[in-house]
Amino acid sequence: MSDLHLWHRAELGKLKEDMEELFDSFVRDFCSPMDLRLLSCEPDVRVVSEEDAIFVTVHIPNLDPRSIKVSVSGNRLSIAGQKVEKRTDEQSRTISRHGFSSTIRLTSPVHAERVSASYAEGVLRIVLPKCADCTLVPVRMGEHNHERGSNE
Repeated sequence: MSDLHLWHRAELGKLKEDMEELFDSFVRDFCSPMDLRLLSCEPDVRVVSEEDAIFVTVHIPNLDPRSIKVSVSGNRLSIAGQKVEKRTDEQSRTISRHGFSSTIRLTSPVHAERVSASYAEGVLRIVLPKCADCTLVPVRMGEHNHERGSNE
């Protein structure tokens, strides 16, 4: 029992600080804050619906505009892209890729063929013209027996 050591509150606090510093140094060395946001697939998206169009602004700096994909399917707007970083030093050459994706549910029908997008200074701007004469087609749900273990 002589090897038993009681931890005091100050020692636990120091251990916690050391672990936080270790994690922070890992993030500092391997990831920038933007990389972490891209890895978690959470770009900063702002949607504004006006009378004749829906305007979407996405803050995604340092991307190659050719990697950005914008598509509309039904009442969904999908945005995807990739950040590619190339680093070369005396001993090695590294290429890192960080992707993101986001899907936005649109509040009204839009003219998919008239959607326009532009990317400048780290900001993607998408204009989705609303379709006044388009209507969402309601789908009638059939009745099914959904008891456990039954096949339709």
